[in-house]
Amino acid sequence: MALFFCGYVVVMSCANAGTTDFWTWVGALIGVGFFMVAAGLILGAPGDPMPMRTTLVVATLAIAGVAVSLPSPLTHVMQTGPSIGASVIILAFTAVRGRPLAAWAGSAAISLVATVWGHVAGQGAFWGLAVTLPGYAIMIMGSLFSLMLRPMAGQLYALREANERQAALDAATAAATEVRERRLAALDERARPILTRIAEREEFTDDEVAVARLIEAQLRDGIRAPGLDHPRVRDAAWQARRRGVTVLLLDDGGLAADGEDTEAARRRLADAVARVLDETSDGRVTVRIQPPGRAVLASVSVVGTSRVERVDFDASDLAVHEVADVNAQ
Repeated sequence: MALFFCGYVVVMSCANAGTTDFWTWVGALIGVGFFMVAAGLILGAPGDPMPMRTTLVVATLAIAGVAVSLPSPLTHVMQTGPSIGASVIILAFTAVRGRPLAAWAGSAAISLVATVWGHVAGQGAFWGLAVTLPGYAIMIMGSLFSLMLRPMAGQLYALREANERQAALDAATAAATEVRERRLAALDERARPILTRIAEREEFTDDEVAVARLIEAQLRDGIRAPGLDHPRVRDAAWQARRRGVTVLLLDDGGLAADGEDTEAARRRLADAVARVLDETSDGRVTVRIQPPGRAVLASVSVVGTSRVERVDFDASDLAVHEVADVNAQ
C-alpha cells in the first residue's frame, strides 16, 4: 500500500502538472487523504470478512475520493486516471477482504459520479462513464483473485487455530505429566519406605505410626491443595499436626494460572498460612483457596479452645492482603 500511494502521488502530480487551478489541486490532495484513510481501514480492520460498518466507510471514501479529485475544468484526459485507478485498487482489496458486493456497488456509484461529472464538465455523460470502464477489468480480476485466495486463507486460519489448540493441549499434557512425576517422586521418597515395611509385615512403634499418619496427611494435602504445596506450608502443617492441631488444606483453583505475579502471590500466601499454622497450638485450622474470579483469594479459619478466628486474603492484582481478622472467646 505504501508503494502504491507513492506511485499514486507521483502519477497524480504529473497528470496535473500543467494545471494552475487552485481548487483542482485542493481536490486532488483531499482525494489522496480519502484514499489513504480507506487503505488504512482495509489493512487494519479485524475479522474476516471485513466488518460491514468498515466496509461502508471504505466504499464511501473511495467514491468521495473520486468525486473530489475529478478536475473542473478538464485540462487533459490523464487527469481522471489516478483517482479512478486508486478507487479501483481500494475496491478490489475490499473484495479480497470478503465484501465483493460492496466493492461492485462502489464501482457502480463511481461510474454514476463520473457520468454526472462528464455531463456537467461539458465532456458528455457517456465520456464520463467511459473513463471508468477500464477499471472494471481490474475489478473482475480482483474478484476472481479473491475467489481463489479466500479459501486458501480460510485453510491457513483453520491450520493456525488447530496448531494453537494442539499447542495448548501439549502444554496441558506436559503440565499434568510434571505434576504426576512430582507426586510420584514425593510418594517414592516419603511413602515407599513405610509401604515396604507394611508389605514385609514389620511392626511399627507408636512414634512411627504417628509419622506415617503425618506423611499420609501431607500426601493428601498435595492432592487436595496443589496451590498450597509449598515447603513452608508443608513444614508448618507437619509441625501443627504433631502438636495435635487438625489441619485441612483445600484448593478450588484460584491460583491455577501461570505467571510471575501468580507465583509471587502463591509465595506470599504460603508465608501467611505458615504464620497462622505456627501460631496455632490446638483446635482446627482450615485453609481454602477460593475459586477463580472472586475478590477473596483465600480464607483461613482457626477454631481453638481460646479463639475463633477467620482471616481473608484479598485477590486484587494477585496481591495477598489481610482484610479480616475476627477474634471471639
